[in-house]
Amino acid sequence: MLFLAIIGLLVFLLALFSVISARQSGGGWKFLAGVAILSALVTGYAIVKLPYWPYNQKSSTTAKKKAASSSSVTNKSSRAKLGSSQVIFNEESQKRAAATTKLKEENILKQLQSNYKGVGTVAFNKASKTFTITPTGKKYVKSLKIIKAHPTDNQKAITTITTNFKSLSKSLKKNLTSGYTIRLLEPDKTDATLVSVKDGQVITNNLNK
Repeated sequence: MLFLAIIGLLVFLLALFSVISARQSGGGWKFLAGVAILSALVTGYAIVKLPYWPYNQKSSTTAKKKAASSSSVTNKSSRAKLGSSQVIFNEESQKRAAATTKLKEENILKQLQSNYKGVGTVAFNKASKTFTITPTGKKYVKSLKIIKAHPTDNQKAITTITTNFKSLSKSLKKNLTSGYTIRLLEPDKTDATLVSVKDGQVITNNLNK
């Protein structure tokens, strides 16, 4: 607008001088007068629209505020969409991880049940993350009762049992994660623990008692 105002002012001045000169010489001045009036109107319009006037500054500020507000709303909307997508992605990842863990637990339970088929039954409690072996095999039950009754004479057997369970516990930690317990129950007693091992560490050992 400043450039237009300057050009309009120059054209107006030239036209004005030409009109004065034409009237003095008696030439055609009406056309030049029309050009002067038109350039004056253009110049006035350009000057009014310059951004230096208070009302124009106010309009510009309002427009900027509206643009900024619109941009802020757009940014918030974009962030909300991104946040929603991230939540959905995290939920899907958690579901996949839970499904994978469940499958591993089921496979390990089946493997333990197969390995301890002649020893006893194996159950899994997901809430406590505990695999429990209940002795039912006659020979194994008899051996455990002898060890329990005469621990001093059977230290080698006790060491073998605890070492085997520690190895099994480490294997669970490797294939699943930390926090899983393997437990051997005492024969002919309800929920009485003989040995329990968690993350390769012996938690309970009642074979010596």
